[in-house]
Amino acid sequence: MAVYERTHRGHRMIVHVPGPGEFDPAAWGRDLAGQQVLGLDVETRTLPDGGPGHFGPDAGLRLVQVATSTVAWVLNPLDPAQHAAAVGVLGEPARRFVTHTNFDTLAVWSAFGIALGQRAADTHLLSKLINPDERAGHGLKTLTARHLDDGLTLAEAALHARMQALAPPAHRAGTRWKSWGWMNIPADDPAYVVYAGLDAVYVRRLLPVLLRLCAPFSHLVPVEQWLAAQSTGITIRGLALDRPYTRHLLDQTEAAHRQANDAIRAAIGCAATSPAFAAWLDTHGVPGPRTATGRLQVTADTLTTLFRDLDTGQLTLPDQVRAMLTARRAVARTSNTIANLRSFLTAADPDGRLHPQINTLRTRTGRMSITNPALQTLKKTDPRLRHCLRADPGRVLISCDFSQVEVRVTAALSRDSALTRVLLDGADIHDATSRLLFGPDFTKAQRTLAKRATFGTIYGGGVRALMNATGAPQTVAADVLTRWRAAYPGVAAYSTRMGAEPVVITGSGRRIPADPDRPYANANYAVQSTARDLLVAAVYELVTRHGLHDALWLFVHDEVILHVPTDQADDVRRQLETVMTTSFRGIPITADAEILGTHWGSLENA
Repeated sequence: MAVYERTHRGHRMIVHVPGPGEFDPAAWGRDLAGQQVLGLDVETRTLPDGGPGHFGPDAGLRLVQVATSTVAWVLNPLDPAQHAAAVGVLGEPARRFVTHTNFDTLAVWSAFGIALGQRAADTHLLSKLINPDERAGHGLKTLTARHLDDGLTLAEAALHARMQALAPPAHRAGTRWKSWGWMNIPADDPAYVVYAGLDAVYVRRLLPVLLRLCAPFSHLVPVEQWLAAQSTGITIRGLALDRPYTRHLLDQTEAAHRQANDAIRAAIGCAATSPAFAAWLDTHGVPGPRTATGRLQVTADTLTTLFRDLDTGQLTLPDQVRAMLTARRAVARTSNTIANLRSFLTAADPDGRLHPQINTLRTRTGRMSITNPALQTLKKTDPRLRHCLRADPGRVLISCDFSQVEVRVTAALSRDSALTRVLLDGADIHDATSRLLFGPDFTKAQRTLAKRATFGTIYGGGVRALMNATGAPQTVAADVLTRWRAAYPGVAAYSTRMGAEPVVITGSGRRIPADPDRPYANANYAVQSTARDLLVAAVYELVTRHGLHDALWLFVHDEVILHVPTDQADDVRRQLETVMTTSFRGIPITADAEILGTHWGSLENA
């Protein structure tokens, strides 16, 4: 059995690497005896980007590493004895593990069918609790170099040098050597196994350091670890993809894309995305922002602005120009739809299930995001993409989301009497705001301005944001925001007060460092983070008090989606709405639940 020793800043670490037939159960038992918490890391085959990852045909473990803070064992699962040792320790109910992200947790499930669940602590998650800014650096090498020593960074550099040296000449350009190396470096290469073993040692050493830094808000740690385990469960269970519908919609959308692009090419001789198209628009008097080189910008946002001005009569263009803009907008819209549909089909496993990665602390406010594929970007207003995802046979989907939760949280945090009165009266917030701003005879356009001013102010936006959202002239936008702040002075005062804080501390104790370039966003950080914590509290009650663990299907912003047997749908819908209807500091938090049916998106509303 190969044994490697490394010492950094006086900390001595041993890496055991048994070869085939060399596993020593006695030594293994001695090293792990009394160690309830172990570092865990795995090395896998290369997983193609955008594919099903751990749930596809490319999945597979090369190595499994478990470690104390001083000793690592690097096991090869192809060796029967080492395979049995890995399964044995991972399956022990009393054993706990430390990983960095849930990559290793998913790999263990894929390879061995062992669900670590809440037995796995995630140092990446702890780092995001300590400083939620993405720019702070949350990678394992960065964190260990910051809090421990540079041993893991040096091991990584040695491994990379080894990969470059081993890579065939055709694979040495750019970073191709790295892709080649992860797949082809021998599983017993010293640089590879030392790096692998130290990964497990360092993640175990990092845990107590991060836990000490979490002490001021230690109550959040078990909540976030619990939520991460639920999210990993969603990933493992997966979501059924309606493949026939998805392929049919892709064919239709690709045909519409070609038709729009061909119309532009036939009329003016270039592709829709060509710089020549922007130049053609420019010569025909189309206004808009320009690039640094002076070329007319043609983006989804500029097209939206142009059509808004055309529809309201603020802009007039020749019929041919309008036809070309219509075709260009069709190209933009279909491009995004095509990209989503292709990502669904690529990410599906052989059984037609998607396994999205839910990032439970994605933003600095703690809002979640979904990747591979990015399901949180699918809009309710266009249900065609959501309709690609369906319930399993005999089940239906139930959705529930908070109603205007950020407005309600704003009232609770700011204690604004006018906003509080509107909410307690049960009035439509946007109608009430419109009356305060414009009087009882407000118009539909004024209601839109009032609504946008409300959300814009809560989100930290100003005059420019309101202009972009509504097309209002600067003087009108400025006047509306002045009126809004006068109508809700408590909110304005709260925003000013929060803008002076170097760190936003929410009601739950979450710490959010202010962005020096955007102090006006502090109030929104508090609002958005509080709304997120209200959602997590509701999910916790659903699972722990109502036993709906396996029913969790997805979280999307302020929405929870459950997956239940059809004959239980009515009862669960009422249960879900009851749990999510609550109050916060005297302000009612309301929720609406509905039975979606067999698909996430209903085409009846298209």
